[in-house]
Amino acid sequence: MPTPLRGLRVLVSGAGVAGPAVAWWLARHGAEVTVVEAAPALRTSGFAVDFRGPTHLGVLAAMGVLDELRAVQTHAGAMSRVDEHDREIFRLPAEFAGGELEVLRRDLSRILYEHGADRVGYVFGDRITALTETADGMRVDLARGASRAVDLVIGADGLHSGVRRLAFGPESAYVTHLGYHLAGWDLPNDGGFDAVPRQYNVPGRMASVAADQRDPARAGALVVFASPRRTTTGSTSTGRRR
Repeated sequence: MPTPLRGLRVLVSGAGVAGPAVAWWLARHGAEVTVVEAAPALRTSGFAVDFRGPTHLGVLAAMGVLDELRAVQTHAGAMSRVDEHDREIFRLPAEFAGGELEVLRRDLSRILYEHGADRVGYVFGDRITALTETADGMRVDLARGASRAVDLVIGADGLHSGVRRLAFGPESAYVTHLGYHLAGWDLPNDGGFDAVPRQYNVPGRMASVAADQRDPARAGALVVFASPRRTTTGSTSTGRRR
């Protein structure tokens, strides 16, 4: 196929979902792409991701990952809303609660990474510390590795993007707190929950828990709450975020 980007040197920050995806497309068209990820390995945290409609599924098919993702889909179904005594109030049908294809973020990230690892360079355990524009591109300084000369830098490093901060200034100028906080995690399924999420919802607060579709001994929990106070979730310390 044509390679209009041959020789273009690209550095992508972030090996989550957007980073490996954009790296694959750029490399497919001839670019020399390296992805830098601060974590020592692919992150396994995160919740589920839905894909709906011909545009979403068409992109996945064009990338050659649709069948792999279907093999690990969560098969999300109905959703049960309960009261404070855990009694079901009503149940939302599967067509409302889930997309055409839902996968866990960790599976999506892994598959995108594996799909492009043969044509994209990955550097784990490092991060960008400085960006300097030069006459013919950018010089990128890394916390651990040697500086790199590239033509294009892409920030795919999340809401609290370090690349955005280095290029455009403090995130306070770009991030607006909308008054809600969300957290999701996995845990032992000691409560014996089934795969139908049980949600308890009152104004300003929501909690949900369900068994892992592929490992019923584990469960996934999700909480959402309203608060005008911003947290320090931008910290790079995993312990501090928890």
